[in-house]
Amino acid sequence: MGRGAHEVRSHPANQKGKLSRTVYSAMSGLTTSQTADLARLSRDIHAHPELAYHERHAVEAIATLLEAAGHRVERGVGGLETAFRARTGPKDAHAVALIAEYDALPDIGHGCGHNLIAISNVGAFLLAAEAAKRLEVAVELIGTPAEESGGGKIDLLKAGVFDRTVAVLSSHPASQGEWGVSGTGLGVVGKRVTFTGMASHAGSAPEKGRNALNGVIRLFVGIDGWRQQLDGDSRVHGVITEGGKAMNVVPARAEAVFGLRAKEKTSLDAMVQRFGEIARGAAMLTATEVEVADYLPYYAPVRANTALGDVIADELARLGVTAARGILVTASTDLGNVSQKVPTDWVRFPVTEKPIAGHSDAMREASVTELAHRNAFITAEALGATAIRVATDRNLRERIAR
Repeated sequence: MGRGAHEVRSHPANQKGKLSRTVYSAMSGLTTSQTADLARLSRDIHAHPELAYHERHAVEAIATLLEAAGHRVERGVGGLETAFRARTGPKDAHAVALIAEYDALPDIGHGCGHNLIAISNVGAFLLAAEAAKRLEVAVELIGTPAEESGGGKIDLLKAGVFDRTVAVLSSHPASQGEWGVSGTGLGVVGKRVTFTGMASHAGSAPEKGRNALNGVIRLFVGIDGWRQQLDGDSRVHGVITEGGKAMNVVPARAEAVFGLRAKEKTSLDAMVQRFGEIARGAAMLTATEVEVADYLPYYAPVRANTALGDVIADELARLGVTAARGILVTASTDLGNVSQKVPTDWVRFPVTEKPIAGHSDAMREASVTELAHRNAFITAEALGATAIRVATDRNLRERIAR
């Protein structure tokens, strides 16, 4: 680790302009061959977007790279087909975990840049493996499917995959053009709301029907009024997924899905209760029946471990990067559930010089640029160095665990 540190300081990570592969290697501690392989892996995953629990191409591509480097890849970890684990260091010891993601979004593909989360953590693992002989605890690369929908990390937590983990490190591309460490994140829970009424001819006998779509519309109106009382960081958003089949039939069934977000678990729990009350009120107003069911597992707020973040920030500074600390990220991730159980911190790295929208076509295109790859390699260097420091320093592990 730390190769080319002096060259790094003369080429700050946030400077404008393009950098050659030679500079990539100086900045990241990865060889030219490794950066080429990682960039190729990024483009491959990006070109083959796969939805939750179906990321077979991505897992095979990552495993092929790791196996070519001499690492054993355990597939199907935690009972999930598209989860995996690679390990370096002591066989039976606890471990520092590097978390890779690789699922995509419907329609816009890798509009969240999970191809970059994959390569930055794969790169970090390759770097940590160079120090395998002096590690006191192991370093693992854990591939986690279904972050966008389904909560793969929640599944892996339940399966005990993180039971012997002393610290968790990960990354995420940022669409706002800034570096960040120890960011917190909103918790989120998804709800599916189904209204049931009675069908009738909308022209000749509307009075005989009970309009389920009116129930959904009243729910949206109620939520719009409720937003005035929400904390400034809380969010409620939803879409109508079913509203009827024909304009001349009173809809007997209508459905919508919603996301509720808050930065504290107590606030999110209270929002869930109030949301149910508003849904029941909408049903009363329209003489319909309503059912509120879970649509997305409970993604807990991210709780960053600042002691761990201090180490990451120090490693980024060594690479010429000054990262903001403790910024609230108003998106949500199942990494939050892991962070509630295991000391966790992450790097957010920019893929653009100017802010763009996340989960967008622009973000998708930005996620395979030279800037995105360069910053992913810098992130790999920082995470790899942090993993080694945690795995070789008992006092640091004790401080992180407090």
